[in-house]
Amino acid sequence: MFDRQFHAVLDGAPDGVLIESGDRVVYLNSAYARMLGYAASTELDSVSIRDIAHPEEVERLQWFGRCRSEGKPAPTRYSFRACSRAGDVVTLDASISAARVDGDLLITTIVRRIDPLPAPRFDVPGVSALSPREREVIDYLLAGKRSKEIALLLDVSDKTIWTHRCRAFQKLGVQGIADLFRRCQSSVLGPRSSDEAPISLRSED
Repeated sequence: MFDRQFHAVLDGAPDGVLIESGDRVVYLNSAYARMLGYAASTELDSVSIRDIAHPEEVERLQWFGRCRSEGKPAPTRYSFRACSRAGDVVTLDASISAARVDGDLLITTIVRRIDPLPAPRFDVPGVSALSPREREVIDYLLAGKRSKEIALLLDVSDKTIWTHRCRAFQKLGVQGIADLFRRCQSSVLGPRSSDEAPISLRSED
C-alpha cells in the first residue's frame, strides 16, 4: 500500500523524477515522460540513461554515476541535454541525491525543463566589440535571466558568467544591469525631451 501511495505522490509531482539503480532506471514519473514527449511513463520501461540522454552527454553522465557508486565526489546540480521521442533536443536542469537502500545505491534525479529563450527585444550600441560568448550572456540578461540561470543554460560556473558579464559591461561602458537597460532604451526610443518623465526599468540580479 505504501508503495502505491509513494508512486501516486511522485506521479503527481510537477517536476520530473527519475530513480536509477546501477545502469537501470527503476522509476520514472509522468512529468519526466511528458518532458520527453511521451504520453505515459510506461513507454519508458526498461530504459537506461544512455537511451534518454543526448549522445554527447552519455559519457559525462555515466562518469558522474561511476563516481557516486565509488563514493567519490560528483556534481549534485547541473544541466544536460536529452532526446525527446520526436528526436528534438531537450535541455534539463537536474538536482541529484543518493541513498543506499538494502545495500543498493539509488540515485534520484529531479529535473525541470529549460525552455529556449526568445530573442531579446533590445539591442545595445557597441555589441560588435563583444566576443560571441559575451554577446550571448548579454542577450540572456536582456531577456530577463539571472546570472545563475545563465550558468545553468550554458553549463558553466557562476564565476565564468560573472567574468563574461564584467568584460562585456566594460566594453559597452555600462556600470550594471540598470545601466545596460537604459542604454538599450535610449537606442530604441532615442533621447528624451527635458519634460518627459523617465521610464522605470526594474532589474534584479
